[in-house]
Amino acid sequence: MELKIDKAEKLYLHNTTLKTVSDTKIIVPENANVFYEVIRITQGTPLFFDLHINRLQQSLTLSNQPKVNDTNLKKGIKELLKANYVGDKNLKIAVFFSNQQPEVYAFFIPSHYPQAQAYTNGVKVKLLSIERPRPNVKLENPTLRQSADSIISQSEAYETLLVNEKGYITEGSRSNFFAIIDNKIVTPPAGDVLEGITRKMVIRLAKTNHLPIEERAIHTTEISLMSGAFITGTSPKVLPISQIEEHVLYPIPNLITQLLMLYDELTLTTLQNEQE
Repeated sequence: MELKIDKAEKLYLHNTTLKTVSDTKIIVPENANVFYEVIRITQGTPLFFDLHINRLQQSLTLSNQPKVNDTNLKKGIKELLKANYVGDKNLKIAVFFSNQQPEVYAFFIPSHYPQAQAYTNGVKVKLLSIERPRPNVKLENPTLRQSADSIISQSEAYETLLVNEKGYITEGSRSNFFAIIDNKIVTPPAGDVLEGITRKMVIRLAKTNHLPIEERAIHTTEISLMSGAFITGTSPKVLPISQIEEHVLYPIPNLITQLLMLYDELTLTTLQNEQE
């Protein structure tokens, strides 16, 4: 497997060394697991930097793999961002093991963010019957990715929602899922999903601002009961859903609009603090 690197940028990090992108190919040994994180870089600054590094370490620990040296990793990424400035782009950290030795990479990837109208009008999503083997470990999953991308390209949907064998919606193929049911924000339990950083922030914002929120399993039969829904993630942030399969969710409920504004305020404050 080859990891996709943005050839428009000049540099990337390999272990503790900055290297030139040029015609570089990052090849993963056959059958090797790739642990990864995607961090949004804004104004040259990584958002929620420590939280992403901590989750990477958690994925390694849960998989009985040694942790990486996070001091060296953070230092290397800061040097990369200083030497190869980007305004607003995603940075991927990838860790795999070759001959039992860790290979740690940090590199920019092609990044696509929703247009402004998507936050006003929402996006369409489709359902996909598939499960992550270990939902709490952030691992490359080519089978899931290919299945999701196929549905997205054929239906012109923005995202797919994963459904387990019992008919419960767990998460998006690259996002977390929230629904508005009976004027309450509902999201699948943390133990059943890859717990995103944005998801954590949204739950914290809801509780801090006394918005009704509950973590529980959501069955596909409840889609017809939803008055609204949204996904969260590094690229989409808090993105309203306008339609799940044939069920239309429009106009966007005030609860979602409020969370979107609260999250934008949080990211602005976080950016300012991390630039100091």
